[in-house]
Parts: sequence; structure tokens; C-alpha cells
Amino acid sequence: MGRRLRADVDQRQLGLFGESLALGQKPKVEKALPVRPSQIPKPMAFHKHSAGSAKVEPVPRKSLSTLPSEVVRPAEAALVLSVSLSLLKKWRAEGAGPRFVRLGGRAIGYRRADLSDWIAARIS
Repeated sequence: MGRRLRADVDQRQLGLFGESLALGQKPKVEKALPVRPSQIPKPMAFHKHSAGSAKVEPVPRKSLSTLPSEVVRPAEAALVLSVSLSLLKKWRAEGAGPRFVRLGGRAIGYRRADLSDWIAARIS
């Protein structure tokens, strides 16, 4: 069985974090030296027409702009409804709240029309 530490024993005193210090003594803090811009190494420049290099296109990333304008993510839906993200998640699990759309995988979206209809149904 391993040794249990008591709350009143400083772990630094046991030698777990470098030099051994007396109880209540603070370790010395080294300050960083200032660096002049001329000391920072410059990145290597790549030649446009280097021999044997093939041009590699970056993989296009999915972004929120690829969604239709009528679909919003849960964060924006929560702002519109003035509720928290966790409450929206709870409503989805219970089958309550506004209708939602599965965008693929675990991605969820809400149609603006569904949010408006859900709000309108709650107006007395």
C-alpha cells in the first residue's frame, strides 16, 4: 500500500517536486529574460518553384457558414430561447422543447421556423 499524505504535510518537503523545502518555505521563481525581436529566429522561406515539390491543397474544413441560413446551432438556439445549452440537451433527451435536426454524427441544429413556432405555441 502506498503512503498517504496528510493534509498538513507539504508535498515539496517529501521531495516530490525537485528540491526539498522546509514546511511553509516557497520555491524560488526564475524570471524570464526579455527577448529582442532580432533574437527571434525567422521562419524558413519556401521557394515557389523548388524542384520535386508537389503542391498540396489543404483539406476544406466544415464551418458554420456551410449550414443553410435557416438552421442554427444549439448555442444560438439557446440564446434565442433564453435558456441554457444543458436545458436544450435535456429537452432533446426527453422529447420536449423545439424540434431539432440531426446534421450528421453528433451535430445538432434547429430550424429558425421551428424555434419561432415553439415560442408562438407558448404565448398565452
